[in-house]
Amino acid sequence: MFFTRKKLEGKNDGYGRLYVIKFEFDGGLVLHKVGMCNTNRTLDRLLEILRSFFVLKRYMPRVTIRKDKKTIAPLLVEKHMHGLLDEWNYDFGFRFDGSTEFFHSLDEEVLFDYLDNFDYRELLRTTVGMKREDYDAIKGELATLDQKKMTKKEKVALDSNEIPF
Repeated sequence: MFFTRKKLEGKNDGYGRLYVIKFEFDGGLVLHKVGMCNTNRTLDRLLEILRSFFVLKRYMPRVTIRKDKKTIAPLLVEKHMHGLLDEWNYDFGFRFDGSTEFFHSLDEEVLFDYLDNFDYRELLRTTVGMKREDYDAIKGELATLDQKKMTKKEKVALDSNEIPF
């Protein structure tokens, strides 16, 4: 019996996972898959992709999860990333689960730096087609992040014996 992922019961809090998976093929081809899942189980998603690929090609590339990050509105973040990386999109010439989300010639360090410092304000530049829940969740996340920054600045000011105003 092949692996299948069950749907999670319960309320969706707007969070999910954004991941970067490195695929190394015989012959030296290295590709990165940038994708998302709405659960905390990136490994489950990886197994679905590998199963789909294996069923078609009877071959398994070397695979490493390089980045796995909790994010608000993961589908919007994924679409944003795919828009930025479109120039490096890789076409396999056949379709399998997730096959349109592979990219070649990526600099991992630059990609990870962008993801680690991702500014959700980028998603608010266009709200066309955005669900109201996603918009509210992003605004809430920005308010939380801004509050954390304020708290850090106040702490630094107090630690350095400076007046905080």
